Amino acid sequence: MSDPSLADAQALACANVRIPSQPAVLARLFELVAAGDFDIRRVAQVVAADAGLAALLFKLAASPIYAKGRRVESLEQVLQVVGVQQSFNLARALGLAAAIGGDRHVLEAFWQRSGDIAQIAAQIASDRVTVCNVFPDQAYLAAIFQDCGVPLLSERFPDYGKLAEHAAGNAPWASMIDEDRRYDTDHCVVGYLVARHWKLPDFVADAIRCHHELAGLGEHRVRSLVAILLLAQEIHCREQGIHNAEWFGVADLVVSELGLDPCGLDEYCDEIRDRCHEAG
Repeated sequence: MSDPSLADAQALACANVRIPSQPAVLARLFELVAAGDFDIRRVAQVVAADAGLAALLFKLAASPIYAKGRRVESLEQVLQVVGVQQSFNLARALGLAAAIGGDRHVLEAFWQRSGDIAQIAAQIASDRVTVCNVFPDQAYLAAIFQDCGVPLLSERFPDYGKLAEHAAGNAPWASMIDEDRRYDTDHCVVGYLVARHWKLPDFVADAIRCHHELAGLGEHRVRSLVAILLLAQEIHCREQGIHNAEWFGVADLVVSELGLDPCGLDEYCDEIRDRCHEAG
């Protein structure tokens, strides 16, 4: 896949769309991971400096995806159960909302939707990991970041749309064609550049860039991750009683990519949804 980041960055600079910086705790964690320093005690000390992040990691580590019946009672145990790299990925996802900021009341429904879809995506990845080679933390990370361009475009362009209505599922996102025509960029490009700026894995950033474009994707893990995101969104829409117009055009591709039985898709969606409720 060609790297569109330079052209995208230039377009974004012209549009004056803000790219948020990582919180200090994430920058410190990145230094440790990049240096290959996986000493659990040192990593736990860094995470402990952010009480909110630590609490959220505890909650995720206690979910059936990671805990598998084991109790976690300390940050060091969280890191042992989840893994340092995986915990770092989850930390980046959890830190994004704080980095973007904005009106808490307006964004609450948006981040709730993103978090719900991320939990579903993680469950799907856990179930299909041998088929897709995509792990739960990577799917969770991509699901949180995939629409982060929406609040950033709303911040820059007052006429972008009513964010609260979109986040609650009462209105569709603007199409990428309309976004490009009106703003010379779109939420996929913005999300991709945030992902690159935050040094997410390349295939995760590419999936965010193409999360509405499953047909024609070549790289296996990018294609599989996009399929996971699309199915997670469909399961979320079903649970909320929302019509997902995008699903009709991608359903067959998603089912094939994830190695699912088309005749058992409804049952599979119900099973994933039930697992998420048990985890919550």
